[in-house]
Amino acid sequence: MATHGASDHGSEKPSPPATCTLPYPDRFNSAVAFTEHPPPGARSLSDEVQLVLYALKQQAQQGPCTEPKPWGWNVVESAKWQAWSQLDQMSAVEAMRLFVRIIDEEQPDWWELSQRRPAEKLSTPKSPAAAAANGGPSAKQQALQDTPQGETWFTPRVNGSKRPPPRYEHAVAAIGHSMYVVGGNCGGRYLNDVWILNLDSLTWTAVGPSSKSGTPPPSSDPHSTPPPPPPPLPPCAGHVLIPWGSNLLCIGGHTKAKDALSEMAVRVLDTHAMVWSVLTPRGTAPPSRGGHTGTLIGNKVYILGGEDIARRPQGNLFILDLAEMAWMTAETRGVAPSPRSAHVAAALANRYLLVFGGGSVAHCYNDLHCLDTETMEWSQPPVEGPLPPARAGHAGDVLKGRWYITGGGNNTSGCTETVCVDLTQLGSGPLRWQTVANAALRDPIASEGLSVLAVPAAACLLAFGGYNGKYHNTLQSFRPKVAAEPARPRSPTKAAPQAAKAAAAPSSPQNARPAAASSPRAISTSSPQRPQPQENGAVSASANPNDRPPVKSELQRKLDLKTAELAAVRREAAAAVQEASAAKEAAAHELALMRRQLAGAQASLADAEKAAEDAQGALGAEQSKVFKLEVAVAELRKQLEGIAELQREVDHYRKQIQEAEANKGKGGGIWGYISGQ
Repeated sequence: MATHGASDHGSEKPSPPATCTLPYPDRFNSAVAFTEHPPPGARSLSDEVQLVLYALKQQAQQGPCTEPKPWGWNVVESAKWQAWSQLDQMSAVEAMRLFVRIIDEEQPDWWELSQRRPAEKLSTPKSPAAAAANGGPSAKQQALQDTPQGETWFTPRVNGSKRPPPRYEHAVAAIGHSMYVVGGNCGGRYLNDVWILNLDSLTWTAVGPSSKSGTPPPSSDPHSTPPPPPPPLPPCAGHVLIPWGSNLLCIGGHTKAKDALSEMAVRVLDTHAMVWSVLTPRGTAPPSRGGHTGTLIGNKVYILGGEDIARRPQGNLFILDLAEMAWMTAETRGVAPSPRSAHVAAALANRYLLVFGGGSVAHCYNDLHCLDTETMEWSQPPVEGPLPPARAGHAGDVLKGRWYITGGGNNTSGCTETVCVDLTQLGSGPLRWQTVANAALRDPIASEGLSVLAVPAAACLLAFGGYNGKYHNTLQSFRPKVAAEPARPRSPTKAAPQAAKAAAAPSSPQNARPAAASSPRAISTSSPQRPQPQENGAVSASANPNDRPPVKSELQRKLDLKTAELAAVRREAAAAVQEASAAKEAAAHELALMRRQLAGAQASLADAEKAAEDAQGALGAEQSKVFKLEVAVAELRKQLEGIAELQREVDHYRKQIQEAEANKGKGGGIWGYISGQ
């Protein structure tokens, strides 16, 4: 009996894995979720299988491939495009079925593995109150907890069916647990809508901001009319959005020609009443512009760069004092950033303004600048590590002392790297650049005009929108892979701008010598007991200590002289470089202007030539009509001549008839017969 039981147990086969019994498309969606977020125990899929699954998923979700063929040098994107295109007109249902079939073949127990994760999550409280009561994560962390820590951007699951229209060059800001998205550009059409993303539940809500200002106060004049309500936000793009208490400041932006203003407009959105109003700060407002940055430091907003109405890059700095509600023109020292737009800016320690990248008519930049708002002096902090590619139209935000920058383009292609720099090292050493994430070339994160917002409570970044040949409304999140908590920013000291200014100087052989050799004390003689002969027959240094100061002072004087000469040369070189850059920028702007004028002239010439061709055709038609009329006139004249001849004959016959009648009247009677009449 025991032997029989043992043999039965030894020959017992393992039970087959549980299969998914969900109907389509739920079964397909579950398989997609399994491949995108594989649970523990899942097998790794080969590149060929992943390529086929990608093509089937695209075919099932988006239909046949209509995307343009990517560049040939991008092997990965080309392979994806080729695999998707080969599916041709395959139906979505067939693509779903094949997708699930491949997953069943590669991982027969995928459904069983997928079912384990929800069971593990049942113990987590579902409501924010329960989470807080049980000491669990907050609702915001729960909504974004699926964002993995790593080197790729993640697409979180957004609840609800509402989504903002695709856009770029919009503006975002956070107040409380809400992210506000305002305006933007889609297909050349400016937008002025307002969308709110609830960061707790990741649900979108469209709001209709009103321009009503409430019931006007009573007036002593019964016949007086209340002032008109302030206008709402016009459709715009390239503006900045700054949280100010429970309000949002919307500053500047490109608008339609009919809405364009000569001065930069400042509008306020009351997020409680959802009412727009217009601020009129004192002082001279900056010229209207878009693509600038606005950074809040203390009670002041620092407006830098941008493009004016004529799309000329600007480089001046303006300050909006919110406490005094007045505009100020900033007077700075040092080398300021060159005129640019579509750059990014960040604040540090409520004192420093940092600026990175941007572009002009002919250039894209990857330089880093720092403004000390207490001394109003510009400097370039020392940096190390691989410099990020030059870019414009990128976005970034500061999270736990680190500045993360992603997206943008450089007139050649989109930038796929997400880079990071630790700002807490400002003033204590060089700032180190590092690449923390990479994306595919056609990924929504590799776009221009996108937005990035830091969510400190969830320790992640949120990106939205952008344009890379296609307008996007995708929401993506990124949780940096940080080994340790970064140090807090150091208290502002004068050493920060000085260290940055010193390190920003161009390298030279004089700067490369050791510190001991550059110190005046290190240039003294080596030993008074054993003087060494000098080169070129020079007299050795005296052993008498009283003789050292003159030698030292002479060397110090020469060193100071050389240092002054070097500083002068550096200043001249910097001025020459700046002048050359300005000249090149001006030439590029003139060239772009001439190209636009040439394009306009060519368009006018084409219109004139077309009008001339139309006129020539009309003239030919009129000439044909004239010729036909001349022929008709000739025929009519000929007919008139015949009519005249007939008229003469008629007149002759009439005359004969009249004569005959007259003769007939004169005859008759006997006397006529006798007389022969």
